[in-house]
Amino acid sequence: MNTKCPSCFQGISEQQAFWVCCSGRCPLEKDEVASAYMGFEVENGPKIHQPAPASGGKNWRPAPTAECTGCKEPAKDACPNCHYVLPADWRSGEATCIAMNGARATGKSLYVAVLVKELNYLMGLLNCTVEFADNRSREKYTEIYEKPLFSARGLMHPTPSSVQADSYTRDPVILSLGMVNGVRRFLSIRDVAGEDMENPPEYQRPFSFLGHADAVFFMFDPLAVPDIRFKLQDLIPAQLLLGGDPQVVLGNLLRMLGTATPHLAVILSKFDALQEMRNVDDVQWQSIMSNTGAAFLRDPSLQTPGYDQRDGELLHEEVRSLLYKLDAKNLVMSLENPNNGRPLDYRFFAVSALGESPNGQSVHARGIAPFRCLDPAKWVLNATGVL
Repeated sequence: MNTKCPSCFQGISEQQAFWVCCSGRCPLEKDEVASAYMGFEVENGPKIHQPAPASGGKNWRPAPTAECTGCKEPAKDACPNCHYVLPADWRSGEATCIAMNGARATGKSLYVAVLVKELNYLMGLLNCTVEFADNRSREKYTEIYEKPLFSARGLMHPTPSSVQADSYTRDPVILSLGMVNGVRRFLSIRDVAGEDMENPPEYQRPFSFLGHADAVFFMFDPLAVPDIRFKLQDLIPAQLLLGGDPQVVLGNLLRMLGTATPHLAVILSKFDALQEMRNVDDVQWQSIMSNTGAAFLRDPSLQTPGYDQRDGELLHEEVRSLLYKLDAKNLVMSLENPNNGRPLDYRFFAVSALGESPNGQSVHARGIAPFRCLDPAKWVLNATGVL
């Protein structure tokens, strides 16, 4: 099985076993390993490690369960690398791991909120149901993403930096996608605060999961381009918050990745705003955004469960051209000819989580109508064998 930790995204060998007591009856002590990965002090109960014996051979497997030596209660299966407690039956399936990335106010949290809903529909086409893999994921999604957007009809607050005590970026949202071709599939999504990407902290161990991800979703806000923002000032509500320079943030991301080469989805977010460019007093933009044959003006993503490579390649080239038009040539060049000489498997996408620009901190009166939000997820799920 291609078992990966849903938190640090590193592989977990079938010959590694590590348990943590979570009964609450044993005294807690600082867990140096977990603290290093989280970036703050983590306390855990007694830990049990069962490594493979030197003469065990490839067929040796650790015991399926372990008992705490203190309280005698069953310990919880945890990642041997970062000590994150794994969801039940985690080792029986295969995981796809996605890291969200980008500057502040690019719409990462909105995208995650909508993506979970869209994935439920997608997997339904494969006769599967989407469930949360553990209570932590259900509670995080409900409180941080679902209620603010779908119940309160408002926007989420900016993602808190990882150094803040109340930061929720430390825990992933873990989904069980059901049985696909006889294999149980999981999806783990972790977010990174835009503040941390605009000004990366010196201690970067908590961000090491980026290099182990199956895919990094890098979001680019077209409203960060002053000329676009100026042209649209009378057509869409003013944005309350704008993030940093996408080129700078992408450069920080590439440096954080180092020698790692995950799939990289470069996502032009808030695409509904760019679609309004067909109404501006600019002949070139009117012509571009009124082209009814363009892939970026249609959404076939919910029609079939598979990833349409031809449509994806066409959209990739169209968005690449739009990035040139948005004066983001250097961003494109940094991917096509990376400074470190290590090319990534990247693809360009265009999405709109809401379908209409928000009015202040509230969604548009016409409601939420996601556009092409499934495309990046289908691309990586196709690459990892889920679709």
